[in-house]
This record gives sequence, structure tokens and C-alpha cells, in this order.
Amino acid sequence: MKKNTSILYKGFLAIIFVSAFLFSASVSAQKEPSKIPVADSARSFKNPEFPGGHAAFTQEVLRYFRTSVPASLNIKRAEAIATFIVDTDGVMKQFAIESSQNDVVKEEFLRALKKINKKWTPAEKNGVPVRAVMRQPLVFLLN
Repeated sequence: MKKNTSILYKGFLAIIFVSAFLFSASVSAQKEPSKIPVADSARSFKNPEFPGGHAAFTQEVLRYFRTSVPASLNIKRAEAIATFIVDTDGVMKQFAIESSQNDVVKEEFLRALKKINKKWTPAEKNGVPVRAVMRQPLVFLLN
């Protein structure tokens, strides 16, 4: 079984994140006022950063994404775009999939993201930590 998993992993080209790390901050309306500042413009704004950068974040997703799940269903290619919030304390929360071509890949991508427990350096506006909405594309390819 380990050899089969190794072959799958080697055959698995990778979970390829779109070449540009398409993180974006955006404003979202809240029903109740909050004391937590929310990023409202790109002026004096610093994006959140994952410890070790984009490559480290990619490795964390790969670490938790079980390629055997879509492979067992003969899924060769799928795309998804996840969104989540990096809060002022650096914790990822409020995960969602904006679009997905396959429910199995969608659920596995969400599961992998939720397993990541490393804290981010939060976004900042004018030097003050703020919440930021992040978008993370995923392209799943299996040979």
C-alpha cells in the first residue's frame, strides 16, 4: 500500500497553485459593528504572510491534502478557489469554496486548509492588524 501511495504521489504532478499567489484583501460587510478594524483600502495596507512564505503554505496544503481520495475516484483534473479570513491574531477561519469543478476535491481542499494550524502574520493597515479575506486557487492534476 505504501508503494502504491508513493507511486500515486510521484505520479501526482502536484497541487498547483496558480503562478501568482492570488491573495487579495477585500472588505466584507458585517451585520453587527465590530471593534476589530477591517481592511478597507489598499493604501498603507500590508498583506498577511504565512511563516516561510507562499512555498511553505503550499507545502502545508500538500501535507494535508489526501491525493488518494480523488485518485480512488479516477479524478484526473479539478480546479477550486477557496476563500478564508486571516484574523487579526493570524488565525485562519471562515473557510469557503467560491467555485469548484468537483465536490470530492472541494471537500478535500477544505479539509486540508482546516488542518493547517500555523498562525499567519496578520494583514496591517497603517501599522494596525486587520482582518483580510484571502483567495487561494487550486489546480489538482493526476497522471
